[in-house]
Amino acid sequence: MAFVLADPSTLARDKWPQHIAHIAQESSASCDNLGAARLVPYDDEDLSEWLWVDHQPEMSRALVYIRQDVAGVNDGNVEVVVRFQGVIAEMNLNIGGNWDGSAMNAKKATQYLTLTSGGCGEAFEPQLRAAASLRETILLQLGVNVDPITNSSNVLVLRRRVFTKIRVGANDHLPSVVKAAEDPHSKFADIRSQWRVTERVIAATHLAHGAIFPIPPLALRRGDFVDVSARVTVTIMRNARGRYYEVGFEPITIRPEANDK
Repeated sequence: MAFVLADPSTLARDKWPQHIAHIAQESSASCDNLGAARLVPYDDEDLSEWLWVDHQPEMSRALVYIRQDVAGVNDGNVEVVVRFQGVIAEMNLNIGGNWDGSAMNAKKATQYLTLTSGGCGEAFEPQLRAAASLRETILLQLGVNVDPITNSSNVLVLRRRVFTKIRVGANDHLPSVVKAAEDPHSKFADIRSQWRVTERVIAATHLAHGAIFPIPPLALRRGDFVDVSARVTVTIMRNARGRYYEVGFEPITIRPEANDK
């Protein structure tokens, strides 16, 4: 998981007041002792040499990885996962997100988490800049000419698609993670041959003494300060004009500030 930089020598998380973005196990992390794979490059040219994009049009997606020479691996790939911090402004983390229960709209169903600065622009604005730079770099590597991207809304929206499209022989081995108690009317079960929920958003509090305490995502509230690990995603979309790409940030793990810090 890679940290965002506020400037070439400072982590953005260190700009939050009273060390609220520090997790006990990582309190000593800094630009000096984190490897290149753990730091999202501040410079756009360096960013283009830090990641690469695996275009998979047959799966309607592209995967974003840290270059093997940067990640220090010879085999396998290390996906780009970025650490963001902020104050929850809006969210929908229900197991089905905003799904209306119909098979037709399963592909549109999303969960989302919207973060704001909580008044600390010094820490938050570098994250908006990093998100925009990541989008622009990825699109350029996909051969899409883009104008510099700005975030005029001053919020960071992390969004994930609820369902995975099931393709026979490709990913039909993936199990559904929906529990029977979460599907009393069998709406998820009825479409499992076409669409499945194959991952869950994880929420957990890291306590001051280092213990990890899992909590239900629905226990989170507006106004909570959170640290989020988010996977960079690329979805290939089509409309009347042809193919286009949607670059997003998918929440994987959400860590609210521990009460006993």
